[in-house]
Amino acid sequence: MHSHNKPPHRLVTCIPERREPGVIVFNIRPGGWADLSGKFGWIVGIDRNGEFAINWEFDQQPQDTCVLGNGNILFSLPKGGELREVTRQGNLVRTWHVPGELKGQLAPRGSTPLNLALFHHRINVFPNGNFLLLGAEARNFDNWPQKDDDPNAPRGPAKVVGDIIYEIAPSGSVVRQWSILDILDPYRLSYGSCSVYWHQRGIPDSFDWCHANAATYDPNDDSIIVSLRTQDCIIKFERASGKLKWILGDHGNWKSPWKEKLLKPVGELEWQYHQHDCSVTPQGNILCFDNGNFRTVPFGKKMAAEDSYSRAVEFAVDESAMTVRQVWSYGAAPGERLFSCYQSGALRLPKTGNTLITYGGVSLIDGKPTFQNHSAYTKARVIEVTPYGEIVFDMWFETDEASKAEPLSIFRAEFLAD
Repeated sequence: MHSHNKPPHRLVTCIPERREPGVIVFNIRPGGWADLSGKFGWIVGIDRNGEFAINWEFDQQPQDTCVLGNGNILFSLPKGGELREVTRQGNLVRTWHVPGELKGQLAPRGSTPLNLALFHHRINVFPNGNFLLLGAEARNFDNWPQKDDDPNAPRGPAKVVGDIIYEIAPSGSVVRQWSILDILDPYRLSYGSCSVYWHQRGIPDSFDWCHANAATYDPNDDSIIVSLRTQDCIIKFERASGKLKWILGDHGNWKSPWKEKLLKPVGELEWQYHQHDCSVTPQGNILCFDNGNFRTVPFGKKMAAEDSYSRAVEFAVDESAMTVRQVWSYGAAPGERLFSCYQSGALRLPKTGNTLITYGGVSLIDGKPTFQNHSAYTKARVIEVTPYGEIVFDMWFETDEASKAEPLSIFRAEFLAD
């Protein structure tokens, strides 16, 4: 990695005295139609004044960043399924890799092999220093629906991809693992459950049934919380036993015994759809980025892309009553609306209570919002808003579409305190 060219960017708003003191850290990489073909990317850190405190450029696409308790930064790279821990100055501390992902390349010198087939999306850590990673497995099912948007679709054999949640020691060994196919109903569909995401990622002729994109640890009760995009839900399960505690999301298409784990809405609440990111706020609430794709589950009428909007949303869960309340959101009001159909994130900041929101995949075809990010022009936006929804930081990352320059996207953003 090197630090020469800054990514194309545009600073719209920055009010330093009202912002969280520290640095926001995130990846930038090709998106849209260049998502799988682009060979460049950055990890950047933007300080309180809107300046680039970190600017690391790569000849491949960095995926995610995770700020560690020691102040170092952990990030992932696709070549060899690599994890790197570096100081905020960019000095290499340690590396890990997935042997099966090397594809003829040599492992980085001194790198520790991870004992798993692959990892993807969000990287995270437990308080004890173990990694919290997302893997995947494929299982064959009979009499499985072949389409998620047709109630009369034929049923037949299917190769179904479900995610595996891993706890991995820094030595590379697996401490624990949990299969989502063992936790939820493998026959339950949302829109997107029959998508072909994994076809180009090593599992041909498969269905992307749940698509985990984030997992986080809840130290309050030693549990794990996972965002499942193509199930339109966030789930929580016990770390020790793998027992499902609750399901947060649209109540459509759930059967027993899973429907008994659905959180019941209290007051005015809008469910999240195709969400990304999930975290526990200092108050113990659940925060996520609600991408808002379709805003229904099969076989409801999908919201049109041009009417769609994304939001950051915070839910308060009462586990004893098995209820959920929506306590805060940003992005649904007409003046706030922007649609990011994929990637993206939301993070509550500790001192100010501001929220960092990443619209990571704002996808457009002929200038109009689309769900088809793989064929779109894509740009990204990172904002910081106060608890009252006032924007105190606003930066766009975008190329000139007319020049045919490769479009940009961001997975999510982390925060590095001063």
